Amino acid sequence: MNMAIEQMQRFNLITFYNDQDAVMEQLQDFQQIELFSAGKFNKEASSFFSQMEEHPETDKVENQIGNVSWARSFLDQYVEKPGMIQALRQPLRHYTLRELSEHAHTFDWQKVYSDLRKQDKRLRTIEQERQELSAQEDELNKWQYFEEKPAILKTFKETRGLLGTVPTPELKHLKEEMGQLQNSYLETIHQTSTTSYLLVLFLKEKREEAQDILRAAGFQEYDYPHENKPAEDLKQVKEKSQKLAEEEKSIKAYLKAQKDNYESLGLVAEYLDSLLVRVRSNQYLLQSDYTMDLSGWVPTKQTEQLDKRIRQAVGENYFLEFTEVKEEEYSDTPVLLKNHKLVKPFEGLVEMYSLPQYWELDPTPFMMPFYALAFGLMVADFGYGLLLFVAAALAKRFLHFKPGMKQNINMFQIGAVPTMMWGLVYGNIFGKQFSFQLLSTDSDITEILVMSVAFGFIQIMFGLGLKFYLLWRRENEKIKALFQAGSWMFFLISVAMIAAGMVLVPETALQTVGIVCLSISLVMIVIGGSFDGNTLVGKIGSGLYSIMDLTNYLSDLISYTRLMALGVAGGSIGAAFNLILSYLPTPARFTIGIVLFIGLHGLNIFLSYLSAYVHGIRLQYLEFFNKFYTGGGRAFKPFKSNESYVQVISEEKQQQGEE
Repeated sequence: MNMAIEQMQRFNLITFYNDQDAVMEQLQDFQQIELFSAGKFNKEASSFFSQMEEHPETDKVENQIGNVSWARSFLDQYVEKPGMIQALRQPLRHYTLRELSEHAHTFDWQKVYSDLRKQDKRLRTIEQERQELSAQEDELNKWQYFEEKPAILKTFKETRGLLGTVPTPELKHLKEEMGQLQNSYLETIHQTSTTSYLLVLFLKEKREEAQDILRAAGFQEYDYPHENKPAEDLKQVKEKSQKLAEEEKSIKAYLKAQKDNYESLGLVAEYLDSLLVRVRSNQYLLQSDYTMDLSGWVPTKQTEQLDKRIRQAVGENYFLEFTEVKEEEYSDTPVLLKNHKLVKPFEGLVEMYSLPQYWELDPTPFMMPFYALAFGLMVADFGYGLLLFVAAALAKRFLHFKPGMKQNINMFQIGAVPTMMWGLVYGNIFGKQFSFQLLSTDSDITEILVMSVAFGFIQIMFGLGLKFYLLWRRENEKIKALFQAGSWMFFLISVAMIAAGMVLVPETALQTVGIVCLSISLVMIVIGGSFDGNTLVGKIGSGLYSIMDLTNYLSDLISYTRLMALGVAGGSIGAAFNLILSYLPTPARFTIGIVLFIGLHGLNIFLSYLSAYVHGIRLQYLEFFNKFYTGGGRAFKPFKSNESYVQVISEEKQQQGEE
């Protein structure tokens, strides 16, 4: 069994076709298996079984999910939702599949959906009508001071009356021209900088002359569409708009009060989502006239529980077989990490890089202490660490987080411990130095630099040691373990011996011994590199080229100087902030000084932790993982609900919780 990786087994289940729904419901509630095509590893099954057809309920369930999702999305605009802190104060909701099913079948969500569709349609209609009324109101505002019914203009026998518009710059000239026309009248009803709205009266016998004048001025006749006086029509339009606004307000208030339905729709959506996962599982199943064949992965420690679950669903009417994973199947085997609760929060960092392959070691427990120590070294302030530790503890005590977020908080809380530890070593608390210091960021820069490089030396050696172990445990790789991993370990030890002989014990033969060992290690490195060549020339070229990795190891060690640089920089910035505040007058220190202290150190805390998080990851990914870790594993995808709306737990866990 691989360290920190769950051992997997393949299982194959044959039972009666009529029991499909009961079996799939049990397996989904179990949440501990991953399905794959039943014919993938059982080639003989094709002579007895055929691929199961698409579930007849698939389209129906997909349509229902679309309807419920639309209803949730529609209400999302109106239902008042709690703020972030308020939401985190509320305990996470846990439901079993049975509870979700019961709710979906007792809650009349389709009636709610139909009602919401009607409300949506009415709101859209109201919006359209309001836009139309708004356009009418804009038009009537221009004619409201015409105090007669415009239709009266069509009743004159001897006179022609027109309403219309002309460009405002043409109005003066038009008045002059119309003034020369006998028995004519022109009145400005409304005017803007660009357009003038006019009433024009002239004798019918002068129509041709009047029309020529109007045409020359760009006059556009306006056909008034209403029957009453413009002021009266404007009043009616405003009343209609007001009624529509009140109706819209009433509908939105009604929708805002749909909080219970909004939450219930979420439960229905979760149920339908889990149902869709089940009906889509037909793609993995085989069937005969009376039976079905199902295969998947299951953690070895869950095999007995799986057998129990199937027996609960179908009694004794089944055949269940478990098979150990073969070496040629490792690339297809899903990976499920298992670690101690102190190590588990750091699994997310490994997953961001790449999961290990099934045959590999999980790097999480080996990375965790180095990452935590490096994290603390790069912040190195007792006050900052204590603040992070207490904040994380209070957050977990009073707020409720989803599992993934809770793991991240746990990781930072663990990282706060070495932060406090290194803060004591450096004697720093909120940028202020203790009276005692094991190492001073002012006078012991060289010692801190050497310590940072030594830290990197230890981690790189540890990574090479893991590579040596992984190669050594393979039957035909022991020589590679010696010359591809052991040679570099010997090289680094030789360099350390030379450095110690030059600095610590210069009067001894240690430096000479180190040079001899270094020469031997270089020969071993060339031999180890030659293993990658296929021809004699290729082996010689590969061996000599492997010497180029010396620069990589040198740059790896130099990369660890960032542990010193960030730790010293953060402490110096904090000290600079304190120095600035010390120049404030005494009264100001206890007023605005407190605000500045919180703000400035808050900024430094954020930047320090962000830098430590990012650069700590970089050191693990680039300087540590590449010594022994391949990655590329596939995550275990349990057959369960997607948990998009609520947390779904098995009935077994619910019973354990109640107990």
